[in-house]
Amino acid sequence: MSASGATSRVDTHDMVLIHRVLRREFGQLPRLFRSAANDRARSQVIGAHAREMLDFLHTHHTGEDELLFPLLRERAALDPELMDRMDAQHMQVDDAVKALEAELPAWTTSADADAGEQMATRVEATMPTLIAHLAEEEEKLLPIVSDTVTQSEWDTLAKHGMSAIPLTRRLVILGHITEEATEAERQRFMQVIPAPARLAYKLIGHRQFTRETAAIRG
Repeated sequence: MSASGATSRVDTHDMVLIHRVLRREFGQLPRLFRSAANDRARSQVIGAHAREMLDFLHTHHTGEDELLFPLLRERAALDPELMDRMDAQHMQVDDAVKALEAELPAWTTSADADAGEQMATRVEATMPTLIAHLAEEEEKLLPIVSDTVTQSEWDTLAKHGMSAIPLTRRLVILGHITEEATEAERQRFMQVIPAPARLAYKLIGHRQFTRETAAIRG
């Protein structure tokens, strides 16, 4: 039995799928910002996508800071250096997110090439920290999470992330989450999705995701 009183390990693999979205979409942002230089129609498309991904990352970190890390500190024998590093990485990435959030609206309207280059450079400078953070979280923290939190607590974290996504965007985000999943991963993830949402994704969501990402990625 774990310290939290759970009788079985929590399956945390859905966070690995979330991390893939962050690696992939933020890894593409520099090229996308540059591709919209002086093209206001394209900057509108890329700006909306960047805004959605910034919100997605912010919600992910907020959920960990407020709902996950406090439980781990309370219940698990954690390496203090590991958690200090997790916190420092969150702060560094969040500072970059705030800067991008401030710069994005004007660029979305203007498609100014210099502003786009500045944002692209900012993302590139932040990516090593984000990639290292996600990797270490998967390798060192998620195994502890599996034995420390209850299923109910893990579900609360998932609900926090979902509640921040507008209803009209949830099927598209589902497409992002499952895009690089194996068939086994996709089936396992879809099992926790309500049946009406699974059907909606099959009928309209996947098509919407494919159409949008084709326009974004060019």
